[in-house]
Amino acid sequence: MFDFLTKRKIDSAFRNNKRKHTLKNIEGMHNVLIFFSYADWKAVSQIALDLEQKGKKVVLWTIYPQKKDIDSTIFPINVRVIRQDEISFLKILSSTVIDEFKSLSYDTLIDLTTTQSDAFTYLLAQNTSGFCIGISEPDRKTYDFIILKKENETLRETYDQIKFYLNNVR
Repeated sequence: MFDFLTKRKIDSAFRNNKRKHTLKNIEGMHNVLIFFSYADWKAVSQIALDLEQKGKKVVLWTIYPQKKDIDSTIFPINVRVIRQDEISFLKILSSTVIDEFKSLSYDTLIDLTTTQSDAFTYLLAQNTSGFCIGISEPDRKTYDFIILKKENETLRETYDQIKFYLNNVR
């Protein structure tokens, strides 16, 4: 019933986003923000570690799932877990979460989410990074660089493809 209002709010955020798009290689990335699906933490933690070993400052954001029987993973301090009570009935984030997101300093956003979420789509619409990478085909012009994750591929394999291309950008 409220899907129309959610879509309208997201569309408005995308229209108002005036970020400057740039293509970066791995060396040009310094502060990386990663979105990921809660269930993919094990794979994403290895990707974050790889970026940190390359000298990147990495911050990660995920959304706590609605199901209560999910294991309560203990995340490191650089992971922001959005709780369900921080998401409105329109599936949009609270103003405090949006303000926190807008205060982040990052030059690259990597969207590794494997599940669709209006909350993450709204954050993508608020994105201010110069370079935005995705692994799925969006409905809107969201990403500057896309490597589609195939069904039979792991997140790590998809990340390795992203890394290969970004290592060869001059």
